[in-house]
Amino acid sequence: MRTLFSFVLCALLAMTCWAETTPAITNKDMLQAAIRQVTQLKITKQTDSLFYSPTTGIEDCCSWSALECFNSQLLNIPTSNKDLQAKLHKNLRKKVIVSSVDRCTVEQKAKVKCQSCNSYPMIDSHEFMKNLLSLLQKSFMQLP
Repeated sequence: MRTLFSFVLCALLAMTCWAETTPAITNKDMLQAAIRQVTQLKITKQTDSLFYSPTTGIEDCCSWSALECFNSQLLNIPTSNKDLQAKLHKNLRKKVIVSSVDRCTVEQKAKVKCQSCNSYPMIDSHEFMKNLLSLLQKSFMQLP
């Protein structure tokens, strides 16, 4: 019994030390990771496929909607690295990324009418990825 108690005590102590020494992942870290993933994702071929793409003129407090639009189509982008594509898609849905892109309060968002995804212009996959990268970089630059 004493051995089991000692083992549990050591395990708890180890977990506490690990939790204290492991740095917290910040919004900047997660956004940087997403930016890196976008730049690493290579488009395999030019297709006739077009994608709705929010452009650089996204209205204030509509960045979250634009991010949602990008992410809803991301898995349709032609690439050979499907694992990285899936990881990016998953990361763009994480609360820490969404909150980094969306810096408005609920009240501010209620006053704004954001465009629906299918009202944005349709462009090819390369331009789509450039616009996504631009949105993430803009959000990164606005972080404190």
